[in-house]
Amino acid sequence: MISFRSPFTHQMGWGRTNCSLGISLDNFEELPGVTQEVLSRGAIPSGRFRSYGDSALNSGGVNINSNKFKKIDIQTDKGIAICGSGVTIGELEFAAHLHGFLPAVVPGTGYVTLGGAFASDIHGKSQQSKGNFSDHVTQITLIDSHGIAHEYTSDSAEFKATAGGMGLTGFISELHILLEAVEIPVIYQKEIRVKSLKEMLSSLVKVENEFPFTVAWIDLSGKYHGRGVVTAGRYASKDEVRKKYNLDYRFQKHDKPITIPFLGRVNVMKKFMIRVFNSLWYHKPVKCGLISFRKFMHPLDSISNWNLLYGKSGFIQYQFVIPSLESDFLEEVLLILREFEISSAVTVLKKFGRGGSGYLSFPIPGWTLAMDFPAGTKNLSKAIEILDRKLIANGGRVYLTKDSLLNIDAMKNMYNELEEWKQMKRKMDPACFWQSDQSRRLELC
Repeated sequence: MISFRSPFTHQMGWGRTNCSLGISLDNFEELPGVTQEVLSRGAIPSGRFRSYGDSALNSGGVNINSNKFKKIDIQTDKGIAICGSGVTIGELEFAAHLHGFLPAVVPGTGYVTLGGAFASDIHGKSQQSKGNFSDHVTQITLIDSHGIAHEYTSDSAEFKATAGGMGLTGFISELHILLEAVEIPVIYQKEIRVKSLKEMLSSLVKVENEFPFTVAWIDLSGKYHGRGVVTAGRYASKDEVRKKYNLDYRFQKHDKPITIPFLGRVNVMKKFMIRVFNSLWYHKPVKCGLISFRKFMHPLDSISNWNLLYGKSGFIQYQFVIPSLESDFLEEVLLILREFEISSAVTVLKKFGRGGSGYLSFPIPGWTLAMDFPAGTKNLSKAIEILDRKLIANGGRVYLTKDSLLNIDAMKNMYNELEEWKQMKRKMDPACFWQSDQSRRLELC
């Protein structure tokens, strides 16, 4: 009996709530072998599938993977890395640190590809001081639907449309990334336990002059008062590291994270367990001292597949940003979630210092809050619908890289440069070859 392997492969967003069947290709040369029926669904560039919802999925269509674009060229005289789009943040960190450099902006995980980082215009703990990923990219090479490569510099409209453009303007094959010189990849970390949201906001503002890296964790359960832990960091000096001579700050080329087994329908992140975890995390001893760069920047990477803790149903991450003057809205979020008894174990608050350079870049000057909710949580859809509506009224927006629930009208009201982006999309991709499940849901193509 002859068995045939289906040309379609199963793909899933990091939140495990969105999945698709599509054809995965490693290069453009394979496109002529794809049927017209499949090509009618277009193509989307893909990397490590670390976006949470459906932005990297293309049901019934094509995914063009960046895994073979792995070039890394560190030009120490210019402080620039010329990299392929399939290089991960972690791989760039390792290569750059060997020459005394590191990327200025990195996200919470080192597993994101550079192509995905630019397409999402990612941010990190340094956003308030160093901006977004695209602020440190000087040039990109973009392959269009005909396989023709174009080079765009940071002052071009095409660059601006691609930064935060979710892969919908073309396939990024190469990036020129500005690096920053770093003596030692070690962070001096300071943690501050706070009792309320007001105290948390105040602490984040106070520490930013001394510490370029800041973030806060909030206990989003129990009484929902906004208690939590503020974490601030800066690069340690050589003298500080010498005093702690046994600190192993060396980068490992291949980290060995913990891997947890798939638990099927078992969801560890039940309401009771979330409340227990939050209580333990709040009361743990606060730290003040040295920590390796990667442990500080990418704490969750110690568990390679932590998303499986939410079981087969997965989870939804909801991340928004509001203007600085609308910080009272954060208190309103706590009240809404308490009313609906919705809890989150991983709840992160950051201060944004500037807006993004892309038409669809997420950041604006203000406050961003990211929350992880188990899929299927009672009243979750209703609560998010209310939050979206209030966000719009307060001049806020949802992060497209984390999105899986946004509707067309909300998208139009949140992103005020959407029409400018659509004009560039039509110019760069008139046949709308580049599309995804998310782009069809939000009518971006």
